[in-house]
Amino acid sequence: ATARARGLTVSVDAASAAPLRRVGGAFLTWVRDVDLLLVNTDEATVLAGGLDPAAQARALTAVARRVVVKQGAAGAVWVERGGVVEFAPAPGVDVVDVTGAGDAFAAGLLTAWLDGADPRATLARAGDLGALAVTTVGARPAP
Repeated sequence: ATARARGLTVSVDAASAAPLRRVGGAFLTWVRDVDLLLVNTDEATVLAGGLDPAAQARALTAVARRVVVKQGAAGAVWVERGGVVEFAPAPGVDVVDVTGAGDAFAAGLLTAWLDGADPRATLARAGDLGALAVTTVGARPAP
């Protein structure tokens, strides 16, 4: 509420299925009306059930204005309450180490989205950074 009152956006990365299982539906009350909810497929399954990623994202728009479900090498899906659905495949790269891939994806996503990019361009930027992260060992690829 404080961020919104100051004209800021609020985004949340669910960041781990195990804690979500422990807190159950309480998490969804904690993030009600956030601007962007970012989940991976495991987290989406905990929060929305065993649906396909686009259906999970649609279900989660009851809580968040926009939902992105990360699917690793299968890409990502973006869904907005207003019905916008965008899918982006992941760039094809040789995976060396997945450490930091989710954080790199989130960094690309947030940067593009906050710069005003449309969902397709936003997912593309996120996918590019996530792909870069998996091509090197460790969580800090060279720029």
